[in-house]
Amino acid sequence: MEENIKIRSVKYNLIMNIILKISSFIFPLITLPYITRTLGAIGNGKVAFATSVVNYFAMFAQLGIPTYGVRACAKCRDNKDKLTQTVQELLLINMVAVVLSYFALIVGMLLIPKLQEEPELMLISSITIILNMAGMEWLYQSIEQYQYITIRNIIFKIISIVLMFLCVH
Repeated sequence: MEENIKIRSVKYNLIMNIILKISSFIFPLITLPYITRTLGAIGNGKVAFATSVVNYFAMFAQLGIPTYGVRACAKCRDNKDKLTQTVQELLLINMVAVVLSYFALIVGMLLIPKLQEEPELMLISSITIILNMAGMEWLYQSIEQYQYITIRNIIFKIISIVLMFLCVH
């Protein structure tokens, strides 16, 4: 493993994890009133429906890799070659699952009338599938980089809030 990756104390990682969890509560408190007021009940329902459907495909695409990946990578985190091989194998499995998941989503959108009503919304929501794979949070958890996870998560939440205010009218 690289020499510049520093393993922090359990107390520090706990604090970072608490900050991460608190930000998960604060973000909806900021966005929900604006989204509800702007989109209205019908628009909010459409977004919630698309998100819920896409979340099933995202769960399939993950195949339990976030849970297994933390365990497998933590076992070999001190051996750079073994860690690299493990991460590459998990990413390959994840990529195949993402492709299959997208294929299933597209087939579902072609065959299920309810999914055909808002194709743009479904496709925009489906970006979640790729982002879950690209995030690789399981790797950073296994090498105990909770500061990186927390900072990255907060930065993306701030960016999404700004984009929400700019794009949702």
